Amino acid sequence: MTLEGWDYPQDAVRQLHTLSDLLAAEVQPSAVLLLGSAARGELAYAELGGRLEVFSDYEFLVVTGRRLPARQRQRVAERLAGLEREFGQRNPLFHIDVIFRERHRLRTLPRIIFTYELKANGQVLHGEAVRQLLPEVTLANLDLRNTNEILIKRLWAILLHTPRRLLYGPLTHLEEMVWGYVLCRNALDLTTVLLPHCGVLLPSYGQRVKHLAEHYGQLGLASRFGEELPAFLTACLQERQSLHFSESLPHRYAKVVNHVAAALRFLCLFNERPISRGEWANLARLSLQYAKASGPLAAGRWLRSPKKGVTAAGLLAMHRALIAHQAGQDDEAAEQLALSTRLLGRIAIAPLVSLEGDFATRWLAQRRAWGDFWRAHVRLGDPKYRQRFDFVTEWQDG
Repeated sequence: MTLEGWDYPQDAVRQLHTLSDLLAAEVQPSAVLLLGSAARGELAYAELGGRLEVFSDYEFLVVTGRRLPARQRQRVAERLAGLEREFGQRNPLFHIDVIFRERHRLRTLPRIIFTYELKANGQVLHGEAVRQLLPEVTLANLDLRNTNEILIKRLWAILLHTPRRLLYGPLTHLEEMVWGYVLCRNALDLTTVLLPHCGVLLPSYGQRVKHLAEHYGQLGLASRFGEELPAFLTACLQERQSLHFSESLPHRYAKVVNHVAAALRFLCLFNERPISRGEWANLARLSLQYAKASGPLAAGRWLRSPKKGVTAAGLLAMHRALIAHQAGQDDEAAEQLALSTRLLGRIAIAPLVSLEGDFATRWLAQRRAWGDFWRAHVRLGDPKYRQRFDFVTEWQDG
């Protein structure tokens, strides 16, 4: 069976249509669109023990005539959670993600990479063709600072999905597949971020990697990233799909982190000020919390601090600590972990607990502290995010 030309396993196609039918029946929307890797033809999956294992999200946009009542949203979420359990995925990467948007608000979507990819790749599985209602996103109006923030999110995604067992011993086969996929998938967003700065806007990883490989000499990136970047990203693209990896995962991990660090140095531009009403409201809420805990002067200093740049540096330090630990460089690992703790202390609202125990215990505790920060600052206090964080970070195969 195919889905708009993509040759996916029958079980995956059945699952996608089951989800689309459920959303159509529960919400009666104007349209249900498939987004993300499944819509681009880049769904990652494998057959394990005779069962389909999907290593990507199933992502949907549900277009409604009006804002759905909270009770109806909750009922839909419960039905989707039931299907997620029924699909029986063993890995922590699989997730069903649904965005609800009123039809009249499609034209007001921000000019960011998400909107560009939605308009270019979104597949209508139910209802009317609504992609023409979306705004045009071009190199002339793309929010480049928002695009740069993708690098911070990739650093967080790698940190979030690092298997616990990596701190204690060898991974199982499934854990290696998960970890390898995480490294390859997040490395590919280097093309998402860098190419627009080189005058190129393309809607899929395959197209971006192909363009970078064919035109690398003309893009002016070799002096910053070395000659190996095209081959490295080509391998990441292929191995994200095959889930067979051509080099040791610790080596791949170090390469990904080094390339992301080079990209951050290359760009150095973030939206330090909020860019949406939700972000402004969240900043005000956090500022009041900070003032209550530390006083108005400290809250004022916190408001002026470059939180996104500090976040990037702190997450890099977390990764460098683990890379050094894996290489047996204990002093460097301890130093980087301490640096990450200091940086988080500059931007977090809640007071940090002192880290004790061996390196693995301290690193995992520090990851949890970063999770608290991420939930408060990036996920705008979403109460459901703690449950997702706990599930992903505690997951172990078997």
